[in-house]
Amino acid sequence: MHTVECDVGVAAIVRRARSILLVQEAHGRYKNCWGLPKGYVNKNELPSHAVLRELSEECDIEGTIRGVQSIRERLLDGTPAIFIAYLVDIDEGQQPKPGEEVLTTRFVRAEEFDQLEWISDAMHSMAIGAVNSNQALRTIDYEGERGHPYMLHTLPKSWGGEA
Repeated sequence: MHTVECDVGVAAIVRRARSILLVQEAHGRYKNCWGLPKGYVNKNELPSHAVLRELSEECDIEGTIRGVQSIRERLLDGTPAIFIAYLVDIDEGQQPKPGEEVLTTRFVRAEEFDQLEWISDAMHSMAIGAVNSNQALRTIDYEGERGHPYMLHTLPKSWGGEA
């Protein structure tokens, strides 16, 4: 393998019926724009751990990763930039509250998506894809067996093969 410097970001897709949890940005160039709860991966942090941390920081809720729904890749000034959107389950009783980085948190119905000013077309597409599909790579946590952070994201057994 060859090591390369990479920009890695993550987002949480939390669904309720035909709604997705969105946040409205409080600062920066995307102030007042809508998107998924998201952020960067820190050094010595798995992306799957980063997405749960970001969800807690931005929405004051805890979640469990169910799988990977989308991956966006691009070159940013010659550096690979990877963005992973995870499907995250939360307990029904949890109510999101905005953290310091966001103005508002709320579940938004798919029918309202086109009325929002989105952070990016890619994030808008991720939200639409999550509402319209129940398919995702499932996540298996091998940390207990391996003794170090180790996650596998793979096709569910029921996709295109024997169960």
